[in-house]
Amino acid sequence: MIYSFYFYHQFLVDVCRHSLELIPVGFLTYPISQAADITAFDADLVPVGEDQAPILEQDKRELDMKFEIASILNRCTTELSLNKDINLAINNLLQIVNEYFYERTFYTMNRKLLFFDIDGTLLAGGIPGYIPDSTIEALKQAQANGHYIFINSGRTYGFMPEAIKEFPFDGYVCGCGTEVIFLGKTLYHYDLDEDLKHSLQSILEECKIQAVYEGRKSCYFQKTEKPFAPITAIRNSYAKTNLEQPIRFFDDPVLDFDKFVILTDENSSLDLFHERTKEHFDFIAREEMHPYGFEEVVPKGCSKAGGIDYIVEHLGESLASCYVFGDSTNDLSMLTHVKNSIAMGNSYPEVLANTSYVTTPIERDGIRNALKHFGLI
Repeated sequence: MIYSFYFYHQFLVDVCRHSLELIPVGFLTYPISQAADITAFDADLVPVGEDQAPILEQDKRELDMKFEIASILNRCTTELSLNKDINLAINNLLQIVNEYFYERTFYTMNRKLLFFDIDGTLLAGGIPGYIPDSTIEALKQAQANGHYIFINSGRTYGFMPEAIKEFPFDGYVCGCGTEVIFLGKTLYHYDLDEDLKHSLQSILEECKIQAVYEGRKSCYFQKTEKPFAPITAIRNSYAKTNLEQPIRFFDDPVLDFDKFVILTDENSSLDLFHERTKEHFDFIAREEMHPYGFEEVVPKGCSKAGGIDYIVEHLGESLASCYVFGDSTNDLSMLTHVKNSIAMGNSYPEVLANTSYVTTPIERDGIRNALKHFGLI
């Protein structure tokens, strides 16, 4: 027992001396703290909050690494039992461990950041849509290869489709860059000025424009006798969302929203609206919902590209490590922001003309084909 303890102590000392920069602190500390959490209460289950779901999914992926470490320790035990020369044994063990951590370091250094739009990019079949099996398999393989995968959407988080929420994405850029989430934690959120939010209704009414305010927990609608058809469709779709109060109205005393969409017809004064609001907002022209015009309105400086920049800075990465996937005009800010931009085969013409690579449509394994093309899976 004393010999084994001495060996293990010497093993850790030498490993730390030779490979300190490669070893996460959890290699030495987490097994103890995790065991304490469970054994202190003799627990079979450890309850966690819903906000920890992405962390748990990350932990599941990291279990593979822990099993690999266990395999290393088994090899250490075998080496010790076969070789009584302690110095030679330690040298052999250091070679084993260094090979492992070199592989892990190479694995991390080659990590890429993949950003995906939702509708028409990951989801097929219209609304609410589904993620094709080939796409699910490809995304899982990309994660297994060490890459981070993110949603980058115009939608706020609460109103993302359930198919998206059910998949273990590493992070989300929501509401055209108004919120950034990584591993279950909000890193950034833009808070609109309260007076500004309450001033918008009168401007919209003056310009004869209909709108939907998009928040993280509720969307707000105008009370009008003749809502535009797309507004009604949006309301009916969002009413089915699994939120406590998904539908609220402009006259609510508390307006909690991050961005909004507007729809116009032949009676609307779009130029006047732009003039009245351009100091505080940017405008993203979207594909028409004939006969209605359609725009997204986001706080000044917020965009899908800005969300990518925030993630890149947070992780200490560069834009060269990013790959973005989209199909619509509101994806252009991110598609033109990075070198590796991928348009789905079902994209709008303006998108096809502004990307570095065009893959097949989502229904024809577009995501899998693109990830293979770039060597990401």
